[in-house]
Amino acid sequence: MRTRWLIPHIAYIALYTLAATGQAPPDPRADAALALIQAAIQSRAAGFYPRAEAQYRQSLVILDEASGPRSSDLIPALNGLAEVYFAEQRYSDAEPLTLRSAALAEATLGPDHPLVATGLHNLAAIYHAQGQYAKAGPLYLRALEIREKSLGPRHPFVAATLVNLAELARAQGDYNQAAARYARALAIREEAFGIQDPRVTETQANYAAVLRKTRRKCVSSPIPAALTIR
Repeated sequence: MRTRWLIPHIAYIALYTLAATGQAPPDPRADAALALIQAAIQSRAAGFYPRAEAQYRQSLVILDEASGPRSSDLIPALNGLAEVYFAEQRYSDAEPLTLRSAALAEATLGPDHPLVATGLHNLAAIYHAQGQYAKAGPLYLRALEIREKSLGPRHPFVAATLVNLAELARAQGDYNQAAARYARALAIREEAFGIQDPRVTETQANYAAVLRKTRRKCVSSPIPAALTIR
């Protein structure tokens, strides 16, 4: 299962959320940074990773000058650049950016803010992708706790963390736990997106696969699902 990162446009919107709370600086350079982030999102979606990296890096320079290195305004650019590195399997480059993003979110927005959960989820995904399950598990669980508390138990981001927790259990051979987590994630995604959505059909397939594992351990392994980074 391939780990998925934070959905980039959510990070982009998050910067506007910070501005609405009065935390974003009045400096007009912030508009230039936002434009770069939007361009980087498009570059990343098109698979132009070097271009996206350059755009995210430039936006970080601007935001660092406009807001300061300890501002939460840097979080979307940090997450976006880390996502690029994650997609390229440059985990050692993605990790410090994600740690910084989570730390900034906690220091400026509080320990139970959804952006803290995003940082924890993404950090867990980095460790998960490298097989460091003991490090990933507690981070996913803390992210899940924050998301349930701040967003509600049926939010799609809750489902994203449940999917990754399901795959973590699956990788460790705990198919019963994996099935339970897939089942809950599936219910949330069906309600949020409809039964035809690719996220729903993928979750259905992987739920069915772990159910088969609980009954017949000798069945062949299914196509790995994608871990979510978001």
